[in-house]
Amino acid sequence: MTAAAGISVASAALGAQTASKAKVLTPPKPADTTASRATAPVAAASAARPALVPQSPVLDSIREVVFRNLLDRDRAGFATLASAFCLGLSTSDFKHADAVADRADPPEAMVRRLASPRAPARRASTCTFAPNASTPRSVTGRALLYSVGAIEMLSSERAEAGAGYNYDGYSAGGFTFSVERTDSVWVVKQWRMEWTAKPNGP
Repeated sequence: MTAAAGISVASAALGAQTASKAKVLTPPKPADTTASRATAPVAAASAARPALVPQSPVLDSIREVVFRNLLDRDRAGFATLASAFCLGLSTSDFKHADAVADRADPPEAMVRRLASPRAPARRASTCTFAPNASTPRSVTGRALLYSVGAIEMLSSERAEAGAGYNYDGYSAGGFTFSVERTDSVWVVKQWRMEWTAKPNGP
């Protein structure tokens, strides 16, 4: 073998080795699924899949009275700062922070009854939730999402309903509402905060 041929063979081997190394890819790191941060429960809320939420006039009556309590009493504490009030239905009991839950819109008639000049409510599907987004948003400023979740009928006159809020990824929390039927009207008797997530920042 001549010297030139030896150099050619060595160069080919080196080239093959370099090409082989170039094909080695580092596996992607697993996604951060920590739920203790305020953004975790609804960071991808705009991509949430429609939930198969049980429907009945009784359940809708309970949902409406819980929504009204959340809006009128400002249970999240961000009503004066929110630029939009977005309402959704969920199957979660909201007893602890978890991943993004499937969500559906309340009936349009319910949303219209709940809307007021102070809290112009809208369906959650019309809101975009992306903290500090640089892309155009469906609402300006920060949206306050209220969700009413799983409802447990304790009797024909008593029930417990889970509910949650998310202030556009800045803060989030969960509630349990105890409601009773009085003179054919559902009313909130008690409520308690189940958890709250510390804000990451404005």
